[in-house]
Amino acid sequence: MRKMKKMSMLLALALTLVLVLSACGGKNEAGGNNGAGGDTGAKTTVTMGFWGTAQDLKIYQEAANSISEQYPNIELKIKQYPSSEQFWNTLPGEIAAGVAPDFIKLSNEGAFEYIDKGLFTPLDDLIQSTGVDMSRFSQAATDIWKVDGKQYGIPNSGMPAMFFINEEMWKEAGLGDYPTTWDEVEAAAKKLTTNDVYGIAINLDAFHITNYAKSYGGGWDNGKSINSPENVAALEKIFKMYEEGVAVTPKTLGYGWDGEVFANGKAAMSTGGFWYKNYLQDANPDLKYVALPVPKGTVNGSTLSADAYVVLKDAKNKEAALQAAYYMTNDKTQSDFMSLGFNPAVSSLSANYFEQNPEYQLLEPAMEYSSDYGYPKETKKFTDELVKQLEETILGGSKKSAKELLDSVQEQFK
Repeated sequence: MRKMKKMSMLLALALTLVLVLSACGGKNEAGGNNGAGGDTGAKTTVTMGFWGTAQDLKIYQEAANSISEQYPNIELKIKQYPSSEQFWNTLPGEIAAGVAPDFIKLSNEGAFEYIDKGLFTPLDDLIQSTGVDMSRFSQAATDIWKVDGKQYGIPNSGMPAMFFINEEMWKEAGLGDYPTTWDEVEAAAKKLTTNDVYGIAINLDAFHITNYAKSYGGGWDNGKSINSPENVAALEKIFKMYEEGVAVTPKTLGYGWDGEVFANGKAAMSTGGFWYKNYLQDANPDLKYVALPVPKGTVNGSTLSADAYVVLKDAKNKEAALQAAYYMTNDKTQSDFMSLGFNPAVSSLSANYFEQNPEYQLLEPAMEYSSDYGYPKETKKFTDELVKQLEETILGGSKKSAKELLDSVQEQFK
């Protein structure tokens, strides 16, 4: 989930072509004659791109149908990508060809590389010219989309990473209190592992590995601390659970991601996120689970997944695109998404989130200490290399220790 395959090469091509198009004056700038609210009275067509479920699309389409109530000169069209992988694979080429959406919804996990390469529009001047009210959003949700003092996203939602347990399996194994540390998880995984079920799914994906690292007081620090002692300790715990035969990665079982493993009852525990609620409602509506904060290694630590609406550098009309993006944070649309498990970035609505999503009540303390991913600027290169080396070690029989593996990755990001 949330893969960004083949992005590095495509991003380089995209940036080159975007600069060429800009030099040629190929696109209208904000405030042009065809902008929202212009003198001609003609509607400006704005396209939004996203990946998500059919339920997400329904909510977005309803918002698109009602946008004229606030912005009568904007016509909003919704483009849904079939999957996160399709989104990340297709977007760079669309940017290069000048056919990308005007604005997109995406997670902070994959945004930094795009921002660094200049493919997203800084919004500060547009926020002033359009009168967008940023005070509606929580400071944390706003700040996570600031880079070098510039605002790049209109916040949409934010939730910490989670740890999921199959409630029925837990009780059948005769286990008591739910685990709060990885040592307790490891002990429980041994009791939960059977001929047909693994104690824990550990997806060899940067999202999941990052949460283990943060729970040991580590993290990537934008590439400066990849081989830190804390990160080594996190990998050593992962390696140990695989060596003990209590952990499994989705690829081993023929699944695409950890949610499928959990939904099909092939693992009793897994790291994951708020998107599990919506997915499990369709994939296994009878599954009973509990959602907890990411267990401690040595500290309380986890990632904060924060979605936002981002205006592309080559948007046809940036001002109209920002207005349309801001409209997507209206109270009704945000409330509709809250019912699907999204925690709104709008402060007045977020206050009611845990009442409406009681299955996530235990996650509330994690809102205080969860933080950004901290990937290097070359995000795709980093995540690819990390996953490659993890798979070679855990699935391919490489004899690298956790320290040797992270030293090897660090060497490429000095």
